[in-house]
Amino acid sequence: MRILFIRHAQSTNNLLWEQTGSSDGRSSDPTLTELGIKQSLALCNHFERYLSREGDPQIHKPDSIHLYSSLMWRSLQTAQPIAEKLDLKILGWRDLHEVGGVYLKDPETDLNIGLPGKKQTELQSAFPRLKFVENVDQEGWYNAPFETDEHAHFRAKRTIHRLMERHRNTADVVVMVSHGAFFNYFMTELLGVASPYQGWFVMNNTGVTCIEVDNEGTYIVFVNRVDHLPVEWVS
Repeated sequence: MRILFIRHAQSTNNLLWEQTGSSDGRSSDPTLTELGIKQSLALCNHFERYLSREGDPQIHKPDSIHLYSSLMWRSLQTAQPIAEKLDLKILGWRDLHEVGGVYLKDPETDLNIGLPGKKQTELQSAFPRLKFVENVDQEGWYNAPFETDEHAHFRAKRTIHRLMERHRNTADVVVMVSHGAFFNYFMTELLGVASPYQGWFVMNNTGVTCIEVDNEGTYIVFVNRVDHLPVEWVS
């Protein structure tokens, strides 16, 4: 099994932080910026380079590629061009959402409050290739409290377990369009890094990390490749 973990393209929240260094005014479920749309198209146009390792003559057929995405809008926007180009379904997987979930800060209490998220009908209308891999709440796909650090670790562990159940010992390419903070939880659980830990796996917008898993072990082939982007588009 080959895992290609992709961080979504630049969102309006990413741009807000870059410009102000603050989350004040953030969206609970931001869309891509103009640059983010360019990044997602560049990733799509050069995506074939990530489907095979250097020197590997294997050509992966569409039925061996599984395109999973977070149900957050920015991830679905990033996944959509790839799905269209390769004629794939977008397998919407709730557990790939960003750490914390869908939330906004209550200005009176200063607490992060979980929100429902987009309804299933809204998502399917905007992303016709979307297929949910599990049932989601009809009132909003997230519809939960603000996620704790402990639960985020548990979710990462659950995600890995389900990936192994579905794809281990296969020649599948598993593409996961997700988020930067969740990537860190995913990697520490995958590699068995004990908490508390120091350090951070940097993932730029549309950065690609390749992981190979077989019976002998787990191999990190590369991390955060963005060579599909012009230098001035890296964010």
